[in-house]
Amino acid sequence: MDKKLEVMQQAYNDIEIPQELSAAVHKGIERGKQHRRKNSVVRRSLKWGGSAAAAVLISFTISVNTMPAFAGSLEQVPVLGKLVEVLQFTHGSAGGGTIQDGVDVDFIALKTQGERDQLILNFANPDEDQTLASSYNVKFTEYPYTMTISVSGARKFSAAKDLETLKESRFVEDAYPLITLDDSAIRFSVTFKEPVAYEVKEYKDPAQVVITLKKGAGVQEQPVYSLRTPSQPAGETLAIAEEMLFGVEGLRMLKDQKGLYLVEAGYYPTEKAAQEAMKKIQAEHGYAEPLVVEKRMAGELPQSITADE
Repeated sequence: MDKKLEVMQQAYNDIEIPQELSAAVHKGIERGKQHRRKNSVVRRSLKWGGSAAAAVLISFTISVNTMPAFAGSLEQVPVLGKLVEVLQFTHGSAGGGTIQDGVDVDFIALKTQGERDQLILNFANPDEDQTLASSYNVKFTEYPYTMTISVSGARKFSAAKDLETLKESRFVEDAYPLITLDDSAIRFSVTFKEPVAYEVKEYKDPAQVVITLKKGAGVQEQPVYSLRTPSQPAGETLAIAEEMLFGVEGLRMLKDQKGLYLVEAGYYPTEKAAQEAMKKIQAEHGYAEPLVVEKRMAGELPQSITADE
């Protein structure tokens, strides 16, 4: 019995306190642990252990029942699993996950912690337990401040409805899905109001990617010259233009100031450099559709420029 009691005592002392618990509950559990250790020598009985656990349970129950906001917040906080890796970025780009198929990015949650906001992507599969994140890439760019997320092996994007919720973040200006010709991939883009510092972690059991954002460094003062297509509605024509320009450094799809879309074939420090890049791209990629050069500041959204202008 003494051996069983020691095992139970050790398990109790090893309780990890989730960050999501309120300060009051945190202190309650710590007081329970301290009280348990103080009396472990003179009161080695299963009855005391049960009483201490009950005291913690009562404290937690009172907090939940008397603080509705606290109870509600717990319901909204996804449970993080085991850490797989912290992504290391090269030129603003990094990826992780494993090659899979039939995955659904089924929800994206927004969580605020002090000066930081977290975007939590959850991966699911209707046919089996989803323990690992599907292959994905996260890329941060400027002019404007943008994060683009691509997920391979994804046949559904149920979380598209959650993109509107991301706009409640103090850092997010807009969030929108991106069209792709690959029916086994999904993409979406997030535009930020200002520069952000970021950290991306991947978890398993459940399969999640957590993107932590906080205020970044100062704003870039110098303009750039964007080489881009005219603006148009999202659709197959836009995706074909991107496909034809595949391989161009800095290629990305953006939404403009009026809600139309464009494909950008990189941005350059001078208008001359952009014009030279245009000639090279047209020659090497055989791209015969019109391209335009647009001057843009760091936090400025692309202008709405149509083919007739």
